[in-house]
Formats: sequence, structure tokens, C-alpha cells
Amino acid sequence: MGLMELIDRVEGGSRTLTVVDRQTSDVVQGMLDDLFDEQPVHVIEDGGEGTVPSDTVVVSRTDGTAFSSSLESLQNAILFVNSDTYISGARDLDAVDTPEAILGLADTVFTVEGYPDTRKQKFLLIELSRYIEALAWEHGVGEIHSSFQYLSRLQDERGTQEVYRSLGEIGVDVNIYGIADEAIPSDIDATTYTDASVEDLRRAWFVVYTHPTDPTESAALVCHQLSGEDGRLGPWKGFWTFDPDRIDDVQAYVTGNFQ
Repeated sequence: MGLMELIDRVEGGSRTLTVVDRQTSDVVQGMLDDLFDEQPVHVIEDGGEGTVPSDTVVVSRTDGTAFSSSLESLQNAILFVNSDTYISGARDLDAVDTPEAILGLADTVFTVEGYPDTRKQKFLLIELSRYIEALAWEHGVGEIHSSFQYLSRLQDERGTQEVYRSLGEIGVDVNIYGIADEAIPSDIDATTYTDASVEDLRRAWFVVYTHPTDPTESAALVCHQLSGEDGRLGPWKGFWTFDPDRIDDVQAYVTGNFQ
């Protein structure tokens, strides 16, 4: 079984994202449409004749549950953010405030392009990886398993380096996976795993946090990079989840195949 099998197990079905009584500009709506373009999320607008405040985003799932956030919170977390926010460490872990509407898209499979694609779709996955890291930091216990494709990212990305240094300092059991092109910074208290195949490591992106006593406080992001044109690496396909059984499956696969 590979990461793609874990991803393919996630049931299909789309979500509906409704923007209620939008008062912001058409530019913002266009950015939101681009964010979910060709994804299993149906974006619609509603005039808002009920009790829901203007500029509210509501995600509805097929099981009848709904999650809402202000449109402004999505702008601040994703739409108006650039990659430097994560790379430079401009936003501390205690400032991570992922909108509930985005968290409500758990167990939805996304296929997103990275650089040089100008859309912000990959930021959905980046935001959720930072949310899971912040969850581990908030609790200060448990273990986190994170893959970086290449360990040099922990040298090159100051913000990511600070995140994992902080997690190790407070006592989270930090486990890092990647191709050993460089050693991780010596002041990060972590166990590194580099023995999986290069092909597996360079295509894997996962962040798995497990709380030692409360499985409802665990979370996982798991993605696999698909093949692109001419044999090059293509888009990322994956999902995030808060389902304890699914998280257990992801962690069992990671520890059984990447360690």
C-alpha cells in the first residue's frame, strides 16, 4: 500500500461553499473562485435573507454538517497571503488561526499545482500543515511526523526551521523525513529518517500529529506528488483529516514504510 492508496480510500463527493451576502469586491470573489477551481468544492453566492451575517463563508457537507467563517478570515489566512509568510516565519505558531470553513473541508481530496502556477490552491495544504504544527505546539505533548522531500528545506526556510525548533524545545516527539541532501539544523531536537527510497521521499508530503490521550485533538495531512509532463513532477494530490481511525492508518503507514 502506498500513500496514494490512503488518499484513494477517502470517499468522493463534493462540498458546497456558500458566500453569504457578499459586500467585498468582485476581485475577492474571483480569488475565491480560483482557489477552488477544478476542485470538489462548489462555490456559490447567496443573497443572505436569513440570519447569517454578510460576508460569511459557509461550507456544507453531504452529511448535513456546516462550518462557517467570515470572508475576511479567509482573506487573512489564504487569499491575501504569499509564500514568504511561511518561509520567513512572519506568522508565529500562536498566531495561526485557520478558519473553521477551511477546517470543514477535511476528508476532501484536492489536486493542486505548486509553483510556477499563480493560483493559491497549494496554500490550502500549506495552511493546514501549519495548523497541524500549531496544534502540536499548543498541546506540547504527543508526536509529530513530517516529511520535507529534502532536508535542506529546514535550512532554507527560516520559518519552518523555527517551527520545528519550537516543537522540539517544548517536548513534542519530532520525527522528520526527507532526502538527506543536508543535515537538519543542529538545534532542532528531532529524529530524522532518510532510508526510504528517493522516489518515495521526493513525492511524499505529510504532517501527522497524534495526541497521547485525546484522539480528537490529533490531525493529519497526507499528499502525494503526481507525475507531470515529460516525466517531471506534477501536481500534489491529498487531503487533511481529523478522523482518528484515518489518522491511525496514516501514521501506521508512515512509521511502517518510511522508518
